[in-house]
Amino acid sequence: RAAGADGVRGVVALAPWCPPGEPVAQLSGRDVLVLHGDRDRDTDPAESVAYVSRARAAGARAGMLLVADGDHAMLRHHAGWHRTATAAVSHLLAPEAAPCELFVRALSAAEPPVLHPARHDPPDRPQAPGPVREPGC
Repeated sequence: RAAGADGVRGVVALAPWCPPGEPVAQLSGRDVLVLHGDRDRDTDPAESVAYVSRARAAGARAGMLLVADGDHAMLRHHAGWHRTATAAVSHLLAPEAAPCELFVRALSAAEPPVLHPARHDPPDRPQAPGPVREPGC
């Protein structure tokens, strides 16, 4: 609801609680990115999908990214969460800078794109071989 305040350009919401009656009119004309783990049991990712849909209908540039195998605490794949949220906030603070590709995809997608964070082994430990996964922004 604070998104309606003067000077607010947008919202980056991490695993938000967006019940069906949550207002969205204040989001009109603003950028909204919701990041939600697909395994979240505390707040419902499906309610976030519906919230983004309502925000779009109210005139927001809204999108959502699902974090594969992500839960509410954001501890699993924390680097991907942080990198993606940081890139989105950076764009909101400097809108003249081009937003990251995932943000653009989320804004235009009918269904939320699924973010498959890369492995985040500590820097002193070599990465195990495996498939390359799509990183955050």
